[in-house]
Amino acid sequence: MAKNSPSDLGTRFHSLLPHELRAHIFSFLLVRSVKWNLQHLESCERRNSRTISEYTRPTHHNLVGPDQAYICASCGPFTHERNWRHAFERGFEVYVSPWRSQWAPDQGNPFVCTNCFDDRLRSRPFPEPTNLPCLCARHKNLEVRLVCRQWNEEASGVFFSGNVFAFDDCVSMKHFFSIIPRHWIILITKVSLLFPLWDTDDDSISVDILAASLSVLSSLTWLQYLELDAKLLNNEATTLALLDIHLPSLERVCFVVQSPIKVVPWREGLSLTYIWGELANRCLLVGGLPERVARSIKAQGVEAPSCQKTNKEEIRHQRQLYEFAQKNDQLWKLKSYGRTILDCEAQRTDPP
Repeated sequence: MAKNSPSDLGTRFHSLLPHELRAHIFSFLLVRSVKWNLQHLESCERRNSRTISEYTRPTHHNLVGPDQAYICASCGPFTHERNWRHAFERGFEVYVSPWRSQWAPDQGNPFVCTNCFDDRLRSRPFPEPTNLPCLCARHKNLEVRLVCRQWNEEASGVFFSGNVFAFDDCVSMKHFFSIIPRHWIILITKVSLLFPLWDTDDDSISVDILAASLSVLSSLTWLQYLELDAKLLNNEATTLALLDIHLPSLERVCFVVQSPIKVVPWREGLSLTYIWGELANRCLLVGGLPERVARSIKAQGVEAPSCQKTNKEEIRHQRQLYEFAQKNDQLWKLKSYGRTILDCEAQRTDPP
């Protein structure tokens, strides 16, 4: 090797490869499809089962056999053998949840489990999972951003600009955008906001809170792609909240319907299944109220409804259409997987 040639991998990576090629390499490591479309990993114990939106908090109290060698000064289990003051000498460990991010700050109290620390001692707000069947969707290779400052600069640019950032509640989305430095936030141009665990029949207070929280979208003036849950159009409060959002930078806004759980593609022995089965097979709505609201969000000059009555009638019809789509098994055939489209304009009369 020549005397003046770069000696370490990081230096050679930047000195020998052009910026475009480096970005392409980083994209293989850091950019992936939106998380709703991801499948279970081969190593996941749930890879051959039908999984949908859910979250069961892991705890050491449910473990059996050799995996039960955990202790917590707050939640126990409290036995003479597991007295936390002497448990470490007997081979017991404090339980750390597998859901806890490796990038999270160290626990302030080393004698309590992750759940007790998060519930009682950890400063809020912090990311809290609400819809996580397993850890197969956890982003990989993020440590490449820690190699050096130049890698962090280039890899972060690819990571934030290339991915679709998906959320299942407005609170976590607002918190996310509040803690990310602005020079990275403005690179995020694609957002998906779906509510698989939200029931439109919830009490009016919950709906009003959700409607008010949608205002966080108004601050994302640089977005180019926005995917929204069509359930937002089934309620007057949330529909009006969306009509108050105007983002001229948007190139595409789409409303989608999650598939009924009963038709989530799955069969015994299937090699790999989707993590969020009912969202992976979501249906795109075109025309009608979804189209009008989408144009309004994109600030394309769509006039507001002439009166409140018109709005209520449109929303009533949209809700019936949503229920019809949920009951129409033919709409969710496996051969249409991922490409199902429902034209709302074609349903001019009330769905059966």
